[in-house]
Amino acid sequence: MNLESKIKKLVENKVEELGRPDLFRAPLVAFSSVDDERFLELKQLIGDWHLTPKELLPEAKSVISYFVPFTKEVVMNPKKMKDGSALWSEAYQEINAYFDVINEAIKSYLESEGYLVMTIKSTHTYDPKDLKATWSHRSAAVIAGLATLGANRLAITEKGSGGRFCTVITSAELEPNPAPIEEKCMYKKNGSCGLCFKACPIGALKSDGLDKFACQDELNKNQDLLRKETTLVDADTCGKCISACPLAYID
Repeated sequence: MNLESKIKKLVENKVEELGRPDLFRAPLVAFSSVDDERFLELKQLIGDWHLTPKELLPEAKSVISYFVPFTKEVVMNPKKMKDGSALWSEAYQEINAYFDVINEAIKSYLESEGYLVMTIKSTHTYDPKDLKATWSHRSAAVIAGLATLGANRLAITEKGSGGRFCTVITSAELEPNPAPIEEKCMYKKNGSCGLCFKACPIGALKSDGLDKFACQDELNKNQDLLRKETTLVDADTCGKCISACPLAYID
């Protein structure tokens, strides 16, 4: 079994060990080269504050991107809710915390093989004052050929967009994915659909962009409500623009 296959199997095993088939499905894993010019292009697309893999790990050669998809019940739940979905938020909180476990397992394995590793936290890689993120897991996943970006700015994989992404950077030279997946978003393909825009409860998501500050305010509001009504504490979530998408869940 080659290094790529071992990493994929490791991630699959760790998700299975979590023991939450009610929330999560089998993960997807893909690889990209740090020399892919699109990492530099993110400084123009996102901003010069977005870091390249080599700025995070100078010896880096590869980026590992992986996606843990939610179950259909989780994915469909936000569109049924007036405010935040407790079920979606539970999945969000659980996997964000567990990404540390998966990342540490990848790090431990690769370091035992003599490679350097830089893990990136699962969420809130941005400055809360200006919402400028130093790393985009979704963009890395697109570069790895794991997903394409939909009109709702969410990355759509072969298993949909309902789920969470994470990234690990390493000095191991891994074989990049041979080709990206095909464009899936119908709005981007031919202007049809647009359900994600209609689903946004505050009108923050439009065809010409996202008002990220309004969006974050809505997420914070939902988190405050969930903290009062449930035991969830780290769930600044919404999920409605994903849940409304016909490609949120792909079997």
